Amino acid sequence: MRPQDEAPNLPIEEAIEVFVTHNRPNWKGETERTYRRNLGRFAEYAAENDLQTLGDLTRWDVGGFSSWLLEKDYAKATVASRQKAVKTWLKFCESQGLIDHGMHTAIETLKLDDEEETSDQQLDPEDARTLLSFYRESPKWRGTRRHAVLEVLWHTGCRMSGLLALDLDDYDPERGDLHFRNRPETDTRLKRGNTHQRNVTLSSEPQDVLELYLARERLDQRDEHGREPLFASQNGRPTKGTLRYWTYEATQPCMAVECPHGKRRPNCEWVPRNRSSLCPSTRAPHAIRRGSITWQLNLGFDLQTVADRAAATPSVIRRYYDDPNYDDELDRRRSETEEIDIQKHLSPDDLGDSE
Repeated sequence: MRPQDEAPNLPIEEAIEVFVTHNRPNWKGETERTYRRNLGRFAEYAAENDLQTLGDLTRWDVGGFSSWLLEKDYAKATVASRQKAVKTWLKFCESQGLIDHGMHTAIETLKLDDEEETSDQQLDPEDARTLLSFYRESPKWRGTRRHAVLEVLWHTGCRMSGLLALDLDDYDPERGDLHFRNRPETDTRLKRGNTHQRNVTLSSEPQDVLELYLARERLDQRDEHGREPLFASQNGRPTKGTLRYWTYEATQPCMAVECPHGKRRPNCEWVPRNRSSLCPSTRAPHAIRRGSITWQLNLGFDLQTVADRAAATPSVIRRYYDDPNYDDELDRRRSETEEIDIQKHLSPDDLGDSE
């Protein structure tokens, strides 16, 4: 039980800050921001239910957080991520004697399938820039399959099913366009069928990389229907599992920079293809798609334009895909707000009083 006479009864937001301060030396990259965002949702839930301090929390209250998240209509992966963050925070509070032992067990984390598991991750735009710069400048890796796959996924924001559906003839080298077509009769259905058919153009550098891949690296293979996949494996058209391994290999950070996990690439057990998914920093196709969509919106592209390229609706992108960091969020609205000033922006009432 919580020793009431020894442990302070901290306000919930202060307890979150103590947790962040304690763990900050061990966190890298976006970890602190992710925890603050997820724990901030718990603080919001607590405020709505008049839970001000740790002493106000009961197992019933903690368990109610999951229902509150689901009522907000978050994606399942987002709910699971926030549940895990709060459980970690509660375990810390328990370890410090701030709350009753076992309080964290009141949260039962949602179980996700493979696709859902990756949907709350993204390849950070800065990490993508670092990786693609490395591949483009490397005589050994430029134009390889992993490089070309990463270029296309990043610069189109397409789904895994879209990339797998591409045939050699779906690339127009004269215009630099990729043609995404729905062909369910030969086992390459787009997610929403014909409604997701579209043409997407590549800029000059991704186009050059793709053409180098086609000239030097592409395997001359056909699938079981006689079609020629744009990205072919030894057995023809790759499976979804094979494509995931390609992207895990492509996004290993140690390809371009020092390992963020303190390992050395020559003897790291996560480098072989069949173990590349175990590296905490590698990303699956869906995470690359999320990062690409966020990046395109950061560039200032119209939401509808990005939605059309990525075969999604603006509302779905806003809810499930767009995940800018705080600096990017500010930059998006900077041009509209950086000149805001009390003397320049008067309310209608102020204008009326001045007459």
